[in-house]
Amino acid sequence: MADKVEQRFYHGGISAEDMARALVLRFDQGETRAEWMRAEGRRAVVQIQSRTIEHGDPNTEVTVHITPMQTGVTVAVSEQRVLGLAADLARTGLKGWRNPLRLVNELDNVARNVRWLGLRTEIWKAVDEYCQSRGSGLGTAAAFQTVVCPYCGTPNDMGAHICQACRAPLAEVQPVVCARCGFLNDPEATLCVNCGAKL
Repeated sequence: MADKVEQRFYHGGISAEDMARALVLRFDQGETRAEWMRAEGRRAVVQIQSRTIEHGDPNTEVTVHITPMQTGVTVAVSEQRVLGLAADLARTGLKGWRNPLRLVNELDNVARNVRWLGLRTEIWKAVDEYCQSRGSGLGTAAAFQTVVCPYCGTPNDMGAHICQACRAPLAEVQPVVCARCGFLNDPEATLCVNCGAKL
């Protein structure tokens, strides 16, 4: 079964590679590590994980897929995988219940766990800030009601067979609808960004 994915569209002159670099620079430090993995086509994938600070620390991991589209990029962030976080917090609580003074020694551990729980939120904040710094904004589904003619640059209604201005065919620029989940994907995509199904 595919992981739950949250997806947002950002419109404007955004490079998937530049965004991936910015995310790695932002998260490959301190208590997190980030790795940029080249993906099929023009997509970029960044994997962000918690670093092990102390033996037995829980592991949390989030994957970010950045897919260039005609009018910007689609950013998809996988559901955060958290391994051992609940057990680690319970262990800390048990230590504090037995000896409240021990909680003082565990405050760093609790703070790390709370931060890791908010990792996805931190990633979305970093993506939003990066796009704003490039003068690009968060898109809406309405922004995908048009496709741009590759020959003359005229916007046309999505689903139009020919360009209203130059009469060129528009089939190659129409988004591909995933048969499994119904998500609209880039025309050149071979796998659905949302569920991973073959297109």
